[in-house]
Amino acid sequence: MTILTSLAAFIVAIGVLVTVHEYGHYLAARLVGVKVLRFSVGFGKPIYRRHFGADRAEFVIAAIPLGGYVKMLDEREAPVSPEEVSRAFNRKSLRARNTVIVAGPLANFLLAVVVYAAMFMIGVPGLKPVVGDVQPGSAAALGGLQFGDQIVMVGSRRVQDWDQANLRLLDHAVRSDAVELTVLDRDGREFRRTLALENRRELLGEGQFLERLGIRPYRPTLEPRIGSVERGSRAAEAGLRPGDHVLSVDGRPVDTWIGWVEMIQASPEQPLQVIVRQEGGERELTLIPATIEVDGESRGRIGAGVDAAQPQMQEMATLVRMGPMEGLVAGASRTWEVSILTLRVLGRMITGEASVKNIAGPVTIAEFAGMTAIIGITAFLGFLALVSVSLGIINLLPVPVLDGGHLMFNLVEWIKGSAVSERSQLIGQQVGLTAIAALMMLALYNDFTRLFG
Repeated sequence: MTILTSLAAFIVAIGVLVTVHEYGHYLAARLVGVKVLRFSVGFGKPIYRRHFGADRAEFVIAAIPLGGYVKMLDEREAPVSPEEVSRAFNRKSLRARNTVIVAGPLANFLLAVVVYAAMFMIGVPGLKPVVGDVQPGSAAALGGLQFGDQIVMVGSRRVQDWDQANLRLLDHAVRSDAVELTVLDRDGREFRRTLALENRRELLGEGQFLERLGIRPYRPTLEPRIGSVERGSRAAEAGLRPGDHVLSVDGRPVDTWIGWVEMIQASPEQPLQVIVRQEGGERELTLIPATIEVDGESRGRIGAGVDAAQPQMQEMATLVRMGPMEGLVAGASRTWEVSILTLRVLGRMITGEASVKNIAGPVTIAEFAGMTAIIGITAFLGFLALVSVSLGIINLLPVPVLDGGHLMFNLVEWIKGSAVSERSQLIGQQVGLTAIAALMMLALYNDFTRLFG
């Protein structure tokens, strides 16, 4: 069930992102008068095709959903009839060609703005940024952070939940040597804490950034009460229902939600005798957790969520919700933040200060697509916007075969006053393909290292 969910969510996400990207190229080509021959979502053998418009452009959905392309009339690829030469891509001005090239990545950035705005308008649930455990000797401990401190400002920016706090802390870690936090202690008193961030190789290494900073977010102690059950999950098959209070597993008492989760995770595909209590009294059921792979380890999963209406949870919960205009402004701001942060992290990877093990490939992306789809619509929208920004940035890198590589060739043409020779472009494309292949191999290696340990 989890694999199918991940696969379906991945296909939906990639399909949306590729379609939007290629539609940007398509729309710009039409606006500057270039004839479009084919609009393809995916590579390989077509599984659906039709022709549309006055030019009878071919729309194709292909079998491999890992990209797409817009094929335009171009004398460098095939002979063009004299009456259509003016509509060939290679005959257009530099400005027109650059417009077509930039339109794809720009469409991804605009999609991210809209998706982030929708996410903020729906409402983003989260937890207040209250510090739990602080690792001794860490940057957080040396900076004076203590259990129970609530982070209210990172630098000059106010934060409402851990999502915002993590993003702002990471931004400071890749661009500065220290950051000042404004925190409220358990008595509500305001203090300033300064965290040293100069050890970037450690802070930007593999793994969770907050943990490397030495912070573990505070999690309230919750009773083992079921709040939601996924349809078709192992929990539903066993007969678990919202409102059930878990009392014991195989005769062992269960006192907290974390304890219940740990028992489930430690028992993939093992029958468990569970006793639960509801208004009608106690009942016993047999529960067999499904197996999922997390960081190379097999763990149990049943598809049940905690009852978030508990007072302890309500005290820590926060909801960031905005109106349409405020949401659009916030969406544009978040897109800009994530874009700049991504570029800075890429820069730190080049200098060796950030680990290349953080580069994710299609397997990890599919896993996160499935996880966010299961969590809810706002989580999936956040994932979609993040990948859309990444796709826009990657395509603008000055690597031949990418949009940024075409822009680079056009820049050389503008400087020297004539087009780059076909031989130079061919060599550049071969170098670009080698670089992309190497990057994909690294991403896949990271994927399988995470998957199989």
